[in-house]
Amino acid sequence: MLSHYPRYRAVAAQGLAHKLGGLPWGLPVARWPVCAECGRPMSHLLQAPGPAADEASPALPLRADEVLYAFKCEWDSICSFWEEDGGANAVFTVPRAELADGPTAPPAHAEDGAPEILPELVVADWRIADDGAPAELESAFYDYGLHDGLPDEIAHPHDWASEWRTKFGGVPYWTANGAQGVPAGRLLLQIDNWVQLEDGGGAEVANFCSDGTAYIFVDRAQEPAVYTMIINR
Repeated sequence: MLSHYPRYRAVAAQGLAHKLGGLPWGLPVARWPVCAECGRPMSHLLQAPGPAADEASPALPLRADEVLYAFKCEWDSICSFWEEDGGANAVFTVPRAELADGPTAPPAHAEDGAPEILPELVVADWRIADDGAPAELESAFYDYGLHDGLPDEIAHPHDWASEWRTKFGGVPYWTANGAQGVPAGRLLLQIDNWVQLEDGGGAEVANFCSDGTAYIFVDRAQEPAVYTMIINR
């Protein structure tokens, strides 16, 4: 199945862009999520505009008038940011009409100050390639037992190589632990803890339990659509 694989550039984004980390562009500060476990503001992880923002970007199943944001707790309290329903991560969309024209600074916690600002990595270009999963086996990638029974050349067609582990679309490219704790819906995108830079190097994204991968799913059987994130390692 086709997936879009980004390479990143370590620069500050100018305007609304596909990026990791940094400050979210235009997000109403009232929408900045707070961790349900420790009560502190989360760190901005990802910003992905709907397809109209950049014709070269992948055709994510987002409306042209909305922007996807993802956050996770990065405080040393080690909240359960890897769980879909623990309240230590958040994924949601915001209509473009509600965005301000500039980056949003995070709110500060009364005692501990502002959350960590993750390194800003802007998508430099996209590579479109087959992820190695036959379309007729898509459902197996959402079931632990079925996925575990697939031949290695289908379940892990690229031998866990880093350049294949951050992508938009296709099926989940699971870690060695397989399809555990899969939320409802289908994969929207996934982010490895290290991503490829356009110069051939790499950059660490965030605390994903040392060597994990973040997976964001969308459940369009619900109205409005529900977005969830897990981290698998």
